[in-house]
Amino acid sequence: MVRPFRFPGPQALAALATAHPLASLFVCQFPLALCGVLKAGRVAFAACFLAAFAGLAFFTRRWPQREGGRGMAGVLALGLVLRLVFVWAWPADSDVARYIVEGALQQAGGNPYALAPADPRTAALLPKAARQALAGVNHKDLAAAYPPLAELYCRLTAAVSPTPLAFKAAAALADLCGCAVLALVLARSGRPAALLLLAAANPLSLAMGAGEGHLDAVMIPLVALALAAFDSHRAGFGFAGLGAAGLVKYPALLLAPFFLNRGNAAKAGWTLAPFAAFALFAGAGTDLFASLAVFARYSAQGGPLVALLRPVFGQGAPLAAMAVGAGVLGLLWLTVQDARRGPPAALAVTLACLPTVYPWYFLPLVPLWAVRPSWSLGWLLAAQGLAAAPTWLRPGELGGEGIVLAWVWLPWLGLALAGAWRPLLLVREKGFAPVGGLAVVTPARNEAARLGACLESLAAPLTAGEVAEVVVVDGGSDDDTASVARAHGARVVAAAGGRGGQIAAGIAACRSGVVLVLHADCRLAPGAAGRILRALAREPRLAGGAVGMRFDRGEPGLALIAGLNSLRAGTVGIAFGDQGQFFRREALEGSGGFPDMALMEDVELSLRLREAGETKLLGGGVLVSARRWEGQGFWPRTLGVLRLCAAYLAGRRLGLADVTGRKYFRRYYGREPTTRT
Repeated sequence: MVRPFRFPGPQALAALATAHPLASLFVCQFPLALCGVLKAGRVAFAACFLAAFAGLAFFTRRWPQREGGRGMAGVLALGLVLRLVFVWAWPADSDVARYIVEGALQQAGGNPYALAPADPRTAALLPKAARQALAGVNHKDLAAAYPPLAELYCRLTAAVSPTPLAFKAAAALADLCGCAVLALVLARSGRPAALLLLAAANPLSLAMGAGEGHLDAVMIPLVALALAAFDSHRAGFGFAGLGAAGLVKYPALLLAPFFLNRGNAAKAGWTLAPFAAFALFAGAGTDLFASLAVFARYSAQGGPLVALLRPVFGQGAPLAAMAVGAGVLGLLWLTVQDARRGPPAALAVTLACLPTVYPWYFLPLVPLWAVRPSWSLGWLLAAQGLAAAPTWLRPGELGGEGIVLAWVWLPWLGLALAGAWRPLLLVREKGFAPVGGLAVVTPARNEAARLGACLESLAAPLTAGEVAEVVVVDGGSDDDTASVARAHGARVVAAAGGRGGQIAAGIAACRSGVVLVLHADCRLAPGAAGRILRALAREPRLAGGAVGMRFDRGEPGLALIAGLNSLRAGTVGIAFGDQGQFFRREALEGSGGFPDMALMEDVELSLRLREAGETKLLGGGVLVSARRWEGQGFWPRTLGVLRLCAAYLAGRRLGLADVTGRKYFRRYYGREPTTRT
């Protein structure tokens, strides 16, 4: 008896993913490869492209969390097979014709920045094999606009063979080399091989690299090498790698500032080392950038910001979009200082502001996605199937430019905002150890009048066992602060050096694995301690975060401040001390522990937690006294706090910040931090 076919359900698919993940992934990607052979229409192509990404996401999440050699080797083998299939199946893009012409022109002694493909001298210099590609070159009247390393890549590949197949194979090889470097990066840190799947079986890499042969694939190994260099504390090589990626396609240069930090700022100049390649083409003089200037004004399949601003600014929309983008990038540069979140966000924003954005421009994001696999970046890569226009496709089949831009960018923006507020990652990785008890550390100096209410708010969680210990750190009080603390059952520790020094001393006196910092003029809301412990237990990759706050007075200005505090802590993870910062002690072990700073310890703590793992704003758990907003003027104080934070964040990026925090303490309080205990 023949049984009727039944489509496998979720359990059967999960079992297949566990038993044969690599074979399953190959099956998911193969229909996309067939789109090239069959020259499928745009709707079919978009459907196969999205299905390939959906399959990648499904099997990557379901694959066992294998680490190290065998898992990585299997993924690389799958990557090789898939690239061979796409090299065979897909026709090369028309851009490859320009690669052939400009590469062969260099081989013949010509300068691609001085001679356009339409120039009769170009045809005279080209060998017969390369001359056949002239008919397929776009914008024949324009000389080279690609950066020097892209031109050298074209020359090297054309020297091997000036054919589309050679350029497709070269792109596939470069991409696969990038995957091999990523395998080393992931294996060195003990991370699962599933992350490597996101690069090795990435449909965008397969289609736009091995399939169409775009030279943007060369940026993948360069970015991966930079990641490996930064990971091994060789920042000079890392910046040089990013500089090299930028000299393949210029937008990648904007990655370099987002890898900058106080530890490597002195090595940032290595980003400029690859610029020596310009000397090889110096004979073109001012023509080196002539075609680039033309393409900068050319708008085709542009980013969403240009489309939004065009009705207002007309021809000036690209310039306006770049100005807005520069402001957003500046804000990101200040506030998102960890190398896993900042670079991909910066490159995505840059691409959103360009007047021309093709799907292969997104290829340098692939290795960054493998390092931190956010759903937002995954969608942005997957959605290029909606925006892609391979040579064989009929334009306009999926609707107008505005519709496509909305399909691509609005979900990305929504997922990015949601992912900033709470971790939304594709791959579940091994996290921190299970949480132990919760210790509350309260720094205080001359707080006898308010400390009692603070400690009374901890009575219920102490009784319920949610709080294991309470430590009050006296910073040299002249009143009864210490007596009030002891009367409420708290352990008292004496310390100096400002608030950060006090908190560091309190943490050293604790035994619990989780710490909550509660200022003396704050009160903890009922249930907040339990929510902290449950959040950490539920999300093993959560390094810490903030509970959230509101003021004890309901004035509009104070409500605005509380809302902005929540917005900042929720989106970029930077919380202030009166927002109830909490963290796993384990998360800070690799970053020097709690920052012993007189001031700005809360901002520095937030940045260290973001580097260690994920952070989260729980929302509304601390009631804060409004006393510090009395008598000074609302806006002067607000602007003063913003200036102080911006100065610290910029100084930290550039390696110029006062790591003791004493300078910021003097500016904020108008006095030196106490040194007596």
